[in-house]
Amino acid sequence: MPNLFAYGMIILWPIIAILLYKKFDTVTATFWTIVGGFMFLPVKTAIDLPMIPAIGKDEICGISALIGCVFVKNKSIKFLTVNKTIDIIFPLLLIIPFINVFFNQTPMFDGKYWIQGLTIYDAISASIGQFLHLIPFFIAINIIKTHEQRIKVLKLLAYSGVVYSLFILIEVKLSPQLHTWLYGFMPHSFAQQIRFDGYRPMVFMGHGLIVSIFIFMSFSSAILLHQLKEYKNNIIPVGMVLYLAVVLLLCKSVGSVVFAIFIAFTLFLLGNRLKVVLICFLVSGFFLYPILSILNIFPHSWLVELFSQFDADRAGSLDFRFHQETILIQHIQEQFLIGWGGWGRFRFFDSITDGYWLITLGKYGFIFFILYFLLFIMPIFRTLKFRRTRVNNAEQKLCVGLSLILAVLLIDQLPNASMQGSWIWFIAGCLGINSYREKMI
Repeated sequence: MPNLFAYGMIILWPIIAILLYKKFDTVTATFWTIVGGFMFLPVKTAIDLPMIPAIGKDEICGISALIGCVFVKNKSIKFLTVNKTIDIIFPLLLIIPFINVFFNQTPMFDGKYWIQGLTIYDAISASIGQFLHLIPFFIAINIIKTHEQRIKVLKLLAYSGVVYSLFILIEVKLSPQLHTWLYGFMPHSFAQQIRFDGYRPMVFMGHGLIVSIFIFMSFSSAILLHQLKEYKNNIIPVGMVLYLAVVLLLCKSVGSVVFAIFIAFTLFLLGNRLKVVLICFLVSGFFLYPILSILNIFPHSWLVELFSQFDADRAGSLDFRFHQETILIQHIQEQFLIGWGGWGRFRFFDSITDGYWLITLGKYGFIFFILYFLLFIMPIFRTLKFRRTRVNNAEQKLCVGLSLILAVLLIDQLPNASMQGSWIWFIAGCLGINSYREKMI
């Protein structure tokens, strides 16, 4: 159970954010309000008020950043008239929870648990929750306009990984206890944080896998800065890359290490055109995977056998995930288009949901799934037009590189759920939507 200090941090975060906006420029203050809050605020700690979803770390970070941008920096934050496609997708994402309720009013019994039917109250709460989750995305679109501002975000992301590494190293040595010491409770299973005869740090992010993805993002930002030669002395980004690579290894997540190696080789060995092709391949693979899994075409067994040749434990873990996925897919197909809604209705008995794609599909159905992740890749779509623009080489490299990192992150949503943190949406929004419209030929 969270202690008073944990609740106090959630309540005080808007005040801390206002101080940040008074001291720093808009981009810097917004970064530390959203990403810094994700780094240090407690998980599974929320202020539960009537008629709105519980306000936890993700929600309070978005709300605080919105307050700072609008009332301290006098910025206009638009949620509509941003882009014609977004103007269609965003309202639909807020409307679908109401349609979802219409098809899920009947209580259900899965053989072990009785689960209530949904009400209009659930629809209102879910719609507001979705709005709050996407606030960082729209803030980034509205305030990140130039190449220099995107460089600043990359630098801040790289620096934040270095700062967080100090806490990571403490937990690598002493075990993942910082959240317990500061906020009064262990947010996840301690056993899951034991890997390779050591500890997988989770600091204040709730799970070691999420920490590893965060360091992967910092590491990738440092590599991109090195490629762009944004420092007069190139020793700085090279040093950050090497240091963050060591920290990532200490996070003991095989998936994140593989992603990091992939990004490192891809950024330096491929040109922009081949990177764009690879981005298209990764994004297409993400959207095709659910369909291939439902049709039982994806080679799950072959992948498990392949992994078993290198690591029996990881192969067993992968096989377990695929088995759980199969059970859940069979249940989800009964409400495939519109989903089962909240309260765990999309789960079956004590099934485990690891992949964020499966959580999204199960709760709100295939239509919502397509729209939700389509919104996420909208900034990436803009990158694919660069071959028809007069954008200079540095801007191309930055946006294509960041798009590739986000495409890899999208693939991580197949086995994991790292996109539940809304800070990822802020990074995606930094690519912008219409920033280069005036440069199109």
